[in-house]
Amino acid sequence: MRRSAALGFALPVLALMLGLTACSGTDAPPGSDAPPTADAYAQAFDDYTISLAGCLRDHGVDVVDPEPGTAITLDGSDAMNQAYDACTTELGPPPANPDQPTRGEISDELRLRAQCLRDQGFDVPDPDANGVWDLPEDLFDEARACAVQ
Repeated sequence: MRRSAALGFALPVLALMLGLTACSGTDAPPGSDAPPTADAYAQAFDDYTISLAGCLRDHGVDVVDPEPGTAITLDGSDAMNQAYDACTTELGPPPANPDQPTRGEISDELRLRAQCLRDQGFDVPDPDANGVWDLPEDLFDEARACAVQ
């Protein structure tokens, strides 16, 4: 069986929303060009997930409001996916975590891992332009071992 790996192996499409917790930090002053802090991100994330839960319910999906610091688990059903797509159109994308790597950094890392696997004799492709990597599941451990330290 194959699964696409994006944003660092077997993480779901919503990897930016899952398992994120706040770190300490101070908020940037209003109107400053300083990057958002972990505290500001945590609040924005919680606000977004509450809004997302309400929107999903408005679109007929039965979800409860998540606890602070937790994400909504999507079940992968067509109804959930359609409601999520509609809600992200209405709400916009989730807030960006200032501690997360950029899409470019992730793609670079996945390309390096693909080359590492090829150097070991495995016939694997590079990830596509969106960072989706069609990696055979039985190579996940080897790909993790290829992590750039």
